[in-house]
Amino acid sequence: NYLAVRYEDLVVEPIKTLRQVYGFVNLAVSPEMEKFALNMTSGPGYSSKPFVVSARNATQALSAWRTALSFQQIKQVEEYCHQPMALLGYERVGSPEEVKDLSRTLLRKPQL
Repeated sequence: NYLAVRYEDLVVEPIKTLRQVYGFVNLAVSPEMEKFALNMTSGPGYSSKPFVVSARNATQALSAWRTALSFQQIKQVEEYCHQPMALLGYERVGSPEEVKDLSRTLLRKPQL
């Protein structure tokens, strides 16, 4: 058995996802752990350092690639990764405007 957890799910719904993970291994989530998860995903700052464990605005970090990469770079990644992306519920972008529209989610339900 396995449980697939996307980073995006943890960022968008930290408590729900945390409960799913803990439930999968037959553990109960403590209120302290829920508070920690919320603080870590909705903290005040954003760090460009990917391996720093600190409170940050994870929603902002979640879409940073959409402003940091060029449309051509994104299309190149999609070309190489389109099959696992589809399986994991990541939608391909159609235009530079679509990439920059941060109100539009590019996530779908995973096919796992």
